[in-house]
Amino acid sequence: MNVQIMVTVNGSNQADLVKVLSEKTHALGGKWLNSKISHIDDYFAGLIKIEIASAHVEKLIADFKSLAINVEAAVLGSITQQKHTHLDLSIDAKDRPGLVNDISQVLSENSIKVENMECHRLGLADISGTVFTSQFKIAVSDNFNKEQLINSLQDISSDLVIDLRAQS
Repeated sequence: MNVQIMVTVNGSNQADLVKVLSEKTHALGGKWLNSKISHIDDYFAGLIKIEIASAHVEKLIADFKSLAINVEAAVLGSITQQKHTHLDLSIDAKDRPGLVNDISQVLSENSIKVENMECHRLGLADISGTVFTSQFKIAVSDNFNKEQLINSLQDISSDLVIDLRAQS
């Protein structure tokens, strides 16, 4: 019987790591259903949803761990799919401590699911400081109130530039 597992891997980047992980999965008859892989500096992090025979789950995890990376896995139960609208949210502002915390708090208070988040701080000589720029992929329910979200985000700081639109 096949099962679906969610595997989280992270550690120092190694040459061809994604290729090696996929080869180990394929060798056991598994297939990647979905994945998110990121590198920051020399650090690797990945989230991989895999379908594989239940008899091969432990072997796959052991094979992944043999690569000297951190590995966690969970067998997925039945998941009920909720209907969500997917949106892109961009927020730019003059940087300050606690900005990510404040934005995360507003998103949580508005029952918004963050599916992907990328934040960067860029030094700009023209303003003698740093600028915060972020891109979010979010999922919202049918009763989502766009104006309420924008107003709540603008309450964080008057200099936030907010762009919210349907995912392309």
